[in-house]
Amino acid sequence: MSAAPFVAAAGELRDNPGQWAAYESEGNCVVLAGPGAGKTKTITIKIARLLCESVSKPQRLACITYSNACVGELKARLRKLGLADDDRLVISTVHSFCLTELVLPYARLAGVRVPDPLVVASPSQSTDVFRKAYAKVHGGQPPKWYRTEFDKLRRTVLDRGGKKWKHWPLKETKVVETYEAMLFDGGLIDFDGLVLAGLELVEKHEWVRDCIRAKFPVMVIDEYQDLGVPLHRMVVTLMDDAGIRIIAVGDPDQSIYGFTGAKPALLRKLSEIPGVEAIGLKLNYRCADQIITASRALLPEPQDFESHDGRQGEILIHKLECDVGDQAAYALRKIVPGLLEQNSGWKCGDIAFLYRSLKEGSAIAEAADHLGIPYFRLDNGAPVKRSRLTEWLTDAAKWCAGGWKSGTVSLGQLLKTWKAMRRSLTREKDALHERARLISTLFSYRDGAVPLGKWLLALSDAVLHAACEQEPGLADEKDNLAALLAAADTGGALGSYSIETFGNQGRSADLINLITLHSSKGLEFEAVIMVGLEEGVFPSNYDNTEEKRQEASRLFYVGVTRAKRLVHLTYGFNESPFITAIQLAVR
Repeated sequence: MSAAPFVAAAGELRDNPGQWAAYESEGNCVVLAGPGAGKTKTITIKIARLLCESVSKPQRLACITYSNACVGELKARLRKLGLADDDRLVISTVHSFCLTELVLPYARLAGVRVPDPLVVASPSQSTDVFRKAYAKVHGGQPPKWYRTEFDKLRRTVLDRGGKKWKHWPLKETKVVETYEAMLFDGGLIDFDGLVLAGLELVEKHEWVRDCIRAKFPVMVIDEYQDLGVPLHRMVVTLMDDAGIRIIAVGDPDQSIYGFTGAKPALLRKLSEIPGVEAIGLKLNYRCADQIITASRALLPEPQDFESHDGRQGEILIHKLECDVGDQAAYALRKIVPGLLEQNSGWKCGDIAFLYRSLKEGSAIAEAADHLGIPYFRLDNGAPVKRSRLTEWLTDAAKWCAGGWKSGTVSLGQLLKTWKAMRRSLTREKDALHERARLISTLFSYRDGAVPLGKWLLALSDAVLHAACEQEPGLADEKDNLAALLAAADTGGALGSYSIETFGNQGRSADLINLITLHSSKGLEFEAVIMVGLEEGVFPSNYDNTEEKRQEASRLFYVGVTRAKRLVHLTYGFNESPFITAIQLAVR
């Protein structure tokens, strides 16, 4: 009998002490992994081993991560290990896990206050209720910055009757309380409400913890530094009070979602709990030496990482004395052609423009449009929003565009994920009827050249429209589906897309990448270009506290460490202090 695929893959971890220690760990552990340290490879091989040795049916393993994009990456890696279809494995975002594994099965039994029937608010519904709540408390419309601070308050000060909540300014807590009451009265719950309800179930009900322990003896949490206070409290409670084995992976230095309530100190705090083994991954497989040296200068307490192969690399800084649009034009006319000329094996897709906000992205896109340079764009100006539904559609497109033949995406995995999204379809006859419609539609469109719009309309008629209308957990996807259909229509932003193009999420080796720094995490490129790096812009004048300034520094760090070999940094007149720090480090 041949060994399981993960056994051969595990052999590749032996030469890396940190990776092998994580693979061999037998209890609770925290894996602290820097950029390019191979953490996804390590954790997916570890998951494969756990499924083989520690989880037996009917038990399952839960893997919780930050975003739908992270879910997709983990599934793709596990697919290569032959495990994507394993029904003992649940991979989901924290919101999805709280909805499907906590709130839906246990909230009513435990008397937790959630709407019945439970319907998840769409983003537009949430925004509408928020504005009404603010107007009811303060009158008028909320300032643009208020929603971010409102969300952060809900995600970090969790105990509504606690001292901290009572001592918080009444004008802020009152808006939260009014918003939550109005949501409930409207028969809705939002994503944060799902997590708060999940936390209440875990912390206050021993029998819920026992149920979770019986189902999930092991839980893996990826990108831990991004997941915030509620999940941290859940994890500690499940580990200490329920005896669930916890394996957490992340990098505090890449914590860049403070505006959502993420706190980088939580991962270190977890690693310091007695009985938790802390394992560091020290080798960087991505970045050349000079990039590692430069990136460490951006952190107050840099970790001791080193390149695995001693490549030198280079960071080049350009003072251009012009605005960000002209800097982008310069980079597209001079830097990009130079990189392609000097590196004959590179294509445009090996180069990425990384930036902080939509404003910079639009300036770069405008310059590229003017020069006739095609690009892939991933920011709020991108036509496709990443969500559970669009991630599933991406996989379905890959299957239709040839994955059915190559095995890169399996029909079984598509059907399993669809079934998980259609939990309310409890009558077997109805579920089988919908499954047949879905399979028939997918088989009818096994051609990557078919226009995206035609394919989406067929799927919408077959299953998507009904699912978004009928499924409480997909209510938030109505707007996403409508926007996607409009974008794929003739003349829309995706009007020229085929099924295959969509399956590649619009990316191509022949397109320059335009990506926000937040969206770039987990990606890598031969060269990175960052423009508009002015004092007062990055860090911005709004980074006016030590906490915000440190997060801005970590964001810059994430950008620099996306590059394997080369980094180009441009500014107009007054260089960012981050550039100053890098210059001092690499002299």
